[in-house]
Amino acid sequence: MVTEYIFFYLEIALKDETDSNIYAFENVSHIPTNKLVDIFNIDLLKDPYIIEGYSLTKSIYRKHKTYLRKEIGSLNLDKFEYCLRQYTGNTDMLRKLYKKTLFE
Repeated sequence: MVTEYIFFYLEIALKDETDSNIYAFENVSHIPTNKLVDIFNIDLLKDPYIIEGYSLTKSIYRKHKTYLRKEIGSLNLDKFEYCLRQYTGNTDMLRKLYKKTLFE
C-alpha cells in the first residue's frame, strides 16, 4: 500500500522579473498547518486543499518576523521572493533518510 504525504515548501527565487527560475526550496512542513494558514492568510473556503501559491510579503514577514526567524531562519526579502506551495508525494518517491541496520 502506498502512503501519501503532504509537504509545504517555500520556493525561493530571485526578485528579478527577467528570471523566473526557482533556486531553492525551504521545507516548512514542521510548522503546523493552522499556523501557515494564519501567517499567509489562506482562505480555506476558497482554497480548502491549499493548492494555490502564497507569497511572503514584507508586511506578512514583519508581522510574523519573530516566529519565522525562529522556525525558518533569516530571510532576505530585498533580494529573494518566497512562495508557499504544497507538494504531495508517496512512499515510492520519497528519498530514504534512515538506515535499517547500522552498517547499511
